[in-house]
Amino acid sequence: MRAAFRTLGCKVNQVETEALLGFLKVLEPEVVPLEEGADLVVINTCAVTTTAEADARKEIRRARRANPRAFIVVTGCYAELSPEEVRELGADAVVPNSRKAELPKVILEHFGLPSDPITTPPNEFWGAGERGLLNSRVRAFLKVQDGCQVGCAYCIIPRLRGKERHRDYRDALAEAEALLRMGIKEIVLTGVRLGSYRGHPKGLAGLVEDLYHLGAKVRLSSIEPEDTGEDLLRVIARYAPGIRPHLHLSLQTGSDRLLRLMGRRYDKAYYRNLVQRAYELIPGFALTTDVIAGLPTETEEEHQETLAFLEELRPTRVHAFTYTPRPKTRAASMPQVPPEVRKRRTKEIIALAQRLAEERIRPKLGSQVEVLVERIQGGLALGHTPDYYEARLSGSARPGDTVLARVEGVEGYTLLGRVERVQQEASLPLELPIR
Repeated sequence: MRAAFRTLGCKVNQVETEALLGFLKVLEPEVVPLEEGADLVVINTCAVTTTAEADARKEIRRARRANPRAFIVVTGCYAELSPEEVRELGADAVVPNSRKAELPKVILEHFGLPSDPITTPPNEFWGAGERGLLNSRVRAFLKVQDGCQVGCAYCIIPRLRGKERHRDYRDALAEAEALLRMGIKEIVLTGVRLGSYRGHPKGLAGLVEDLYHLGAKVRLSSIEPEDTGEDLLRVIARYAPGIRPHLHLSLQTGSDRLLRLMGRRYDKAYYRNLVQRAYELIPGFALTTDVIAGLPTETEEEHQETLAFLEELRPTRVHAFTYTPRPKTRAASMPQVPPEVRKRRTKEIIALAQRLAEERIRPKLGSQVEVLVERIQGGLALGHTPDYYEARLSGSARPGDTVLARVEGVEGYTLLGRVERVQQEASLPLELPIR
């Protein structure tokens, strides 16, 4: 069985694809690139922007051209948004988000294998730890939340992902323990609106602390500013760098008027105070963020406000997006900024982001940093620092090692250096009392 997998969009999609691989182990699949001829192709799509939709269409067409006899399954947000169009593009099976847990059943039954409790996920939070990863990995995603009901004016995700659902913490910890026993070193918590997680008596902060005591290095994916409380900051501060001192806090705009208009539930003062508090509490804290250029009715002065606010916050990385109207959202009916102005503003944000990134990374030259080695490629050890810088290192190391490395150069957002020594880590218990 030759199988190809393409995952577009968010980390939630990534964890779902990774988990699917575990459930398909019974097929003994050989994972191959999309262009090398597959019996099975699974495309997990995104539809957060019109560009994401276009990417999904392109991948489906490409998959059909490259694999004319393959069984092509398309799932994810674009499958939820436009299932008929997905079929017309060449999909044999369309599995929208609302039926995503049925993916293993759809695939296994097509290839003549029965669907039973062993090959069927018990619920929508099925994960990679339940049936084992197909390949050895160092980092794994753990999905604990899905859905969003906030309804920002520009966003279609509540329609595509549904109402908020929260995974019970005992189930999440059981999967985390399975991942750790398979050799996983770092667990990345994911969710569509991760900060709203309510499956633990102490919320997200409680789950993060329990995962750390279970023996995991813990990293958080994107989190909303209004969902980031003092309790979470204190837990990160207490256990950093084991709990990674990095937060991706979506900003979107530096204009208070636009934040209100777009339905965001914080203002600049709140965001500023949150980031300042994180810098105060958490050793080595790093901020990354998202910004949308050219939101409806955005003035030139408000664009300059965003640039000035980013200059003040000094994030290590900014993901800049050009606003595109999404049908059936409130923002689509508002007065629009001309496309050429949107593009120019995006370029200005990117230019500022690159300068800020260079200023933040330059002081690391000559310093010693901790790196979790994720893979070896071309004789070099590749991984990430706790504050989420990519690292490319010479010297002796193996995947899964935590090393101390000397930074000798930088290339974009990547640290270049050499391994000085492998850290000896204290062994942590793999059993946690259920509270």
